[in-house]
This record gives sequence, structure tokens and C-alpha cells, in this order.
Amino acid sequence: MNELTTPSPALVAPDASILDQLRRLDVELLTQPQIEIPIDHLIHGGMYARTAHVPADTVVSGVLLSRATVLVLQGDVTVFTGADAVRLTGFHVLPGSAGRKQLFRTHAETHMTMVLLSAAQSVVEAEHEFTDEPELLMQCAGRVTITGEQA
Repeated sequence: MNELTTPSPALVAPDASILDQLRRLDVELLTQPQIEIPIDHLIHGGMYARTAHVPADTVVSGVLLSRATVLVLQGDVTVFTGADAVRLTGFHVLPGSAGRKQLFRTHAETHMTMVLLSAAQSVVEAEHEFTDEPELLMQCAGRVTITGEQA
């Protein structure tokens, strides 16, 4: 069973008008009190994994991603997929297209891990690989693990 499928939900690139709305929302969100969200990093075997540990009742706006990734979610969260909003509870593994920008609202503590192919040897290198706006990323230190093992 090796068929191409379109999973649902999938994280897709929004059209230009939706992306503009998300950018305007970012400006509004930055006027609100900000919290620190611990971010764990793992570089291993030609992959980079970035895990955000997000408390309940938190809105997170992601950066524009230039690479396809996989997003692993555990918790209770409403996700703007690029096309619509979907509430996901429990454990989910979602494909994410390049050119996307996500918006999340957690209803309970939620852990989100983004995984992508990477040649990076540092977190800074990895961040520059997956977005052209790394300065907008949360820098709240969690664990950083770099194994040095190659693919």
C-alpha cells in the first residue's frame, strides 16, 4: 500500500491574503503580555527537532517556515492549518508544507515537536535553515542536545 495520499489535517501554506491577516495578528499579539515557553533542541543523524512545551490557554504564532517538516503534537490544541482551524486532542503526527505559518491556541498543556532534515551543527544554523525570520523565534532555553552523529 504505497499510495500518495493527502492526510487530514495537513499543515499547508496559506494564500497571500490569509498570510497578511496572520502578520497583522502577530503585531496585535506582541502588544499582549508575553510568556516564556521552554524550547528543547535535538540535532541528530541529519535531523533537527525543536520541541515547545506550551502551557494551557496560550496563543502561539509561528514563523513563516521555508522547509517541509513533520509536526508531532501531544496535548489539546486548536491549530490553524493554513486553510481552517482544527482542534486536536491527544497525540498527532502532521505533515507540514514549506511556505506555511501556523497559529496555535492551547486548551491544556501541549508539547509540539517540529522535525526536519538538517545539515546544521548548531541551533542557530538549524533556525536559519527552516526560516528566513529566525529573529522572531522564541529563544527560551530548554535542553540542547547535539550528538554529532551524521545520517
